[in-house]
Amino acid sequence: MNQHEIRAQIAQELAQSLTEGRIAWRKPWVGHEGPRLPTNFVTNARYSGMNTILGFAAEARNGWPVSYWATFNQFRSIGCHVRKGEKATRGIFFSHVKKMVKDSNGQEVEKSVPLLRVFSFFNISQAEGPAIDKFFAKPAPKAFTDDRSEFDTVVASTKAQIDHGHEIAAYLPLEDRIIMPDVGRFDSWPDYAATTFHELGHWTQPKHRLNIEGTRPEEELFAEITSSYLMAAVGIPHADNLRNSKAYIQSWASMIAESPKALFVAASRASLAADYILAFSRGTNPDQPEVVEEEAVSA
Repeated sequence: MNQHEIRAQIAQELAQSLTEGRIAWRKPWVGHEGPRLPTNFVTNARYSGMNTILGFAAEARNGWPVSYWATFNQFRSIGCHVRKGEKATRGIFFSHVKKMVKDSNGQEVEKSVPLLRVFSFFNISQAEGPAIDKFFAKPAPKAFTDDRSEFDTVVASTKAQIDHGHEIAAYLPLEDRIIMPDVGRFDSWPDYAATTFHELGHWTQPKHRLNIEGTRPEEELFAEITSSYLMAAVGIPHADNLRNSKAYIQSWASMIAESPKALFVAASRASLAADYILAFSRGTNPDQPEVVEEEAVSA
């Protein structure tokens, strides 16, 4: 299967889930003690881009409460094993090959070209062994308590200008500010948080930040996925309903089906934007995102 077929197959599955009313990148639950975003159980490196979406989708589909993952051989390396009969989840990674291309002067030069590849990984709920038993011996998480402190810290640390009291939510690029309705105008506080994170996604787009451009549907998909990543990162359930997004659902489904690469680009950019936003509150350099794993899978 070549990289175009890989993209098309994954995009078709996710486009179908959209038309059926399921948003694969949203996490509408609070998981067991452990990482909030899909993370490698062995290396502790967080997965990014499409692998975050593929992990979320598999967790929701199978009812897995934990976002820890690893390959078959990685589990074996720590004395654990995947149970017989368990089905792997498909992930993606990029390998680099040398290729001769023509430069601007028409001269042939050697260039490193990324090629999309597939690997298989398993959720911790599909495996067993001493390290896994020890992890699951930890207490289950407390129910969501509407604690806003982490959200408030993340938003305030960006120093983005956010003005309330408006009739719509939007990022105004010419003024470099976000306008929002008051919190009480939303159906719930998580809806308010998701909308704030969506607009912060747009806030990262200007050239002096991440320089992200695209068509309107592409930019909205990027901001939507960014919001979902951030909601999961701060432990706020992201409601799995389409009411506030239905205006874009059909355009996203059509765009993804017609141009599978658009979904991969949006997911990758959303990872960058989420890391950029979170870096302000975590004392790290926004231009140097935390370690992520698009899989170095020799395993």
